[in-house]
Amino acid sequence: MIITIDGPAGSGKSTVARMLADKLGFVHFNSGSLFRGITAYLLSQEENINNIDEKKIKKLRLKTRFDGKNQLVFVNSQNFSKHLRDDEVSKCAPIISAVPEFRAKIDECQCKFVENNNVVIDGRDIGSHVFPNADVKFYLDCDIDERAKRRFKEEKLKNPDITLKEIKDSIITRDKYDMNKPISPLVVPEGAITIDSTRLTPEKVVDEMLKHIKVQK
Repeated sequence: MIITIDGPAGSGKSTVARMLADKLGFVHFNSGSLFRGITAYLLSQEENINNIDEKKIKKLRLKTRFDGKNQLVFVNSQNFSKHLRDDEVSKCAPIISAVPEFRAKIDECQCKFVENNNVVIDGRDIGSHVFPNADVKFYLDCDIDERAKRRFKEEKLKNPDITLKEIKDSIITRDKYDMNKPISPLVVPEGAITIDSTRLTPEKVVDEMLKHIKVQK
């Protein structure tokens, strides 16, 4: 069974997906980890992120597996899981996500994984592009100010000098980029159930999602 959760940056997709997967006994698959894994690999090779040789892209071997609930990402047999949240990786991953050849690699990896697993998978084009025929599709929306506050709490721990305005401006920029990409832009997937998480706790969002899911026993 495939359950997808799409939505903009900071809407709580990953948190909710992880909690929902736990409730259902499914695997939580974070599609963004694959983009970040490839980005971490390219940075380790000191590649020019804006101009990757197409031949090198075709030779990349991308794999993901789980150690308990932790999703591990391997590129050319190297484990890059510890670097997925590095600042430079976060900065460059959106560039990689716009390259068709990388997206094809990642889509192939995702599709292969879900063949034999029940998954909750979150991203920005999961229900619209990668799994348009998913069993249940959700779109998690949230007010920009609330998203900024949530992200600010997270980032403040790593960077005490960062401001709420900087976070909000960053999210606005990312929204514009995601919604206007020529390849797989962020949209509400056809047939998706939209949930506004602005005034809901993650637990309440999960409760609302469960009302729409019927698991085959």
